[in-house]
Parts: sequence; C-alpha cells; structure tokens
Amino acid sequence: MVFPDEPCDDFYYNVGREKPSPFSGAFDRAYFGGLFEGIKKSLSVKALLATEQRIPGLGNGVLQDILWGARIHPKRKAESLSDAERETLYHATVSTLKEMRDGGGRDTERDLFGKPGGYRTILSSKTLAYPCPACGGGLVREAYMGGNIYFCPGCQGEQ
Repeated sequence: MVFPDEPCDDFYYNVGREKPSPFSGAFDRAYFGGLFEGIKKSLSVKALLATEQRIPGLGNGVLQDILWGARIHPKRKAESLSDAERETLYHATVSTLKEMRDGGGRDTERDLFGKPGGYRTILSSKTLAYPCPACGGGLVREAYMGGNIYFCPGCQGEQ
C-alpha cells in the first residue's frame, strides 16, 4: 500500500485526501464550479487553483500550462471569469493534467530513474526564450505571489 489509512500530521496530505482527484469522476464540472463559491473578490485565478490544495497536487509549474490552454491570464480575478471561461478552464485543467500523467510527467522533471517526463512543457523558465507556440509572440515571466508566472500576452491577454 502506498498511502496508509492511519492518521498523518501532514496538513497538505490530509487536505489532499479529502478532495477528489482530477482523474476521478467526482472531479466534475459541479465540483470545479464550487471552487468559485465564496471566494474573495481579490483572489486571482492562480491563487484559486494553486493554493490551499483546492485541487490536490496542482502547483505553480502545472498551473502555467493550464492557464495558457484556457487563454486566461494568471493574475486575472477569478470572480471575473464568465461561465464559458470557467468551463474552458475546467476542461483545460482536466486535459492538461491527463496529458501530463499519460506522458509520464513534465519534461522539466525526472522520474526515480532519471528519465525526463514525456509531456512537453509549454510555459516554464526553460521555454521563456522561445516564441509562443500558438501566436508566435514573446513569452513573459513576472514575479507574483512568491514565485514566477509565465504567460503569453497575446494569447492570455491582460489581467
């Protein structure tokens, strides 16, 4: 057994076990929509998706490609998203995570045997020097919320 059923004192582990995996049927459109309920008006999309273990295992590195796929700026206020944009974000989240899983992880990471993952990362420090694969424009890195965000101003617009 990989994960014991006995109590653990790791906050993130415990919170993560309470939430549905993005690979399960319980992680549906209704669950995803519920993430937007009762949020602060100032909460950015990055903060909504990559903090407080709202989606177990989803961190800053994965977030960049999800938001690029949904064509949403990381600093955009989550409450400002239309229903159609939330739907697009939901599908980008599920499809990007599945592509990463099925590819054996991101190419910026290595497995236990030192082999890089097969998912080709779109936005990261390693891709910053290349043009956006969709529009050919320049990619941008900015410091935000104690880390970096990467985005394409042409595809993801302004905050």
